[in-house]
Amino acid sequence: MSELKELAWDVQETVQPLPFEALERRGVRRRHRRQALAGAGVVAAVTIAVLAALLPLGNLTGTEKSTTAKQAAIPVDQAAENVIHDKKAAMAGVAFAAPKRWGAVWSIVQPGSTWKSSAVLSRDGVRATAPVRKNDYTVVRDRDEVLALSMPTSMKGSDPTWAQAVMVRLTDQGRIEKKVRWAPPTTEFGDGDILLAYGTLRALNPETGVLREIKIPGIDNATQPQRDSTGRWWVVAARNSGVGNIYWTDDHGKTWGHSVISPGRVLGGLGVSPDGRTLVVIPGFKPARIQHDEQVPLRLSTDRGEHWTTVATRDEPYLQSPVAFDNGTGLALYQGKNRELLRPGAGKSYTPPTDLGNLTTAGDFVYGMQYNGNQAITSTNHGKTWKYFQPR
Repeated sequence: MSELKELAWDVQETVQPLPFEALERRGVRRRHRRQALAGAGVVAAVTIAVLAALLPLGNLTGTEKSTTAKQAAIPVDQAAENVIHDKKAAMAGVAFAAPKRWGAVWSIVQPGSTWKSSAVLSRDGVRATAPVRKNDYTVVRDRDEVLALSMPTSMKGSDPTWAQAVMVRLTDQGRIEKKVRWAPPTTEFGDGDILLAYGTLRALNPETGVLREIKIPGIDNATQPQRDSTGRWWVVAARNSGVGNIYWTDDHGKTWGHSVISPGRVLGGLGVSPDGRTLVVIPGFKPARIQHDEQVPLRLSTDRGEHWTTVATRDEPYLQSPVAFDNGTGLALYQGKNRELLRPGAGKSYTPPTDLGNLTTAGDFVYGMQYNGNQAITSTNHGKTWKYFQPR
């Protein structure tokens, strides 16, 4: 029956495309966009690229479209280029899979507080764009590739913005565009799925375009999904009124293990090394406290969380962005009065760029978005030196 419904949906779209209705964004999305446009916030994501054919705007039938760069010249999607290069456009997200494989989201606000967004993907010097949408875009790393994903405004299958949800990949086979499809919530996900935390924990299948909500038994929310080279997925998860724990699964959600980040604290930050052995953790805040002004520990484990060492303590609201490397070290950004790039397991801290807003890694490659600006800031030596780059 579900297959007949999907067929009917495709026929309806082909004959008469569904109108897109500008719906109000969720509070978290409003904050995300305001921060991006004001330069006061940072969204991380990830990226990939190789380029071939760009589809005409609005031609979304769910059919895979792909050509290789050697086969044809690349048509320009002028509407996307107009958004990406608009003087008022703000970079709302950036992600790298490697130094020369990246993606970025660009958005502009229009009269009436409506939005236009697009994304640019670059893979080893070949470039592609994603079609303009009013839905949110994010750039997502899938191992050594990156894709651009325009989300529906909710995970309800009846939400009309699913008609505009689209996924664009840039692989060694060229540019591939797919319609994003709804599927019912589940507790398990596939080996090829990517976990995303976007209001709720979601699983995206890059091959089929299926996007569904993932439920962890006994958990209300989950953030910061990260996959290591063993295939283990890690998240920070909790009940809405409970403490934040580290959760992990080795069997795609069939079973989950967990350990407490810090007793009595909500949420927290987690960095996982590519091999999954090194973890860097920042405990969250105590829910009873109105002001988050206490000292919290920065903790390091080099045996997948079996044992922990406290390497530093700093003011809780200014300590963020833990990342980890395979050599048993990591980084964390402290943005208090005396800014520091803390180096758990590596010794003395560095002084970070004054406008570095956050940290993310793709292996040993470290990057972040510029605070109050539209550039990416990158490092190839674990934060010792940095370079600026505008991903358009």
